[in-house]
Amino acid sequence: MFGTVTQIQVTPDQLTELVRGAVRSELANYTPPAPEGSNLPELLTRRQTAETLQVSLTTLHAWMQDTDERPAVLVPLKINGRVRYRRADVLDALKETRRFKSAKHNGGPVSC
Repeated sequence: MFGTVTQIQVTPDQLTELVRGAVRSELANYTPPAPEGSNLPELLTRRQTAETLQVSLTTLHAWMQDTDERPAVLVPLKINGRVRYRRADVLDALKETRRFKSAKHNGGPVSC
């Protein structure tokens, strides 16, 4: 049940070289993940945008409005009568905290 334990002695310099070699080997075989959002089209539909941001279409519609509390979160493009959102704008909105939508709770706004 118990394996054999082998003890070897190495100097700090030898250990440093062993670690460096292992790290170099791992880095040589490393493939970085695709950037976030790289699988999204350049222009997203309302539904794609809402799904990406994990909000309802109603919230998405509210976010395109300027209000007294905040400017529009996302500004859509109108293309041939269709609403589209730029991928870069959607990804920027993903990085923001969910402070955009607030509700009245105990007399004050609450961040989502």
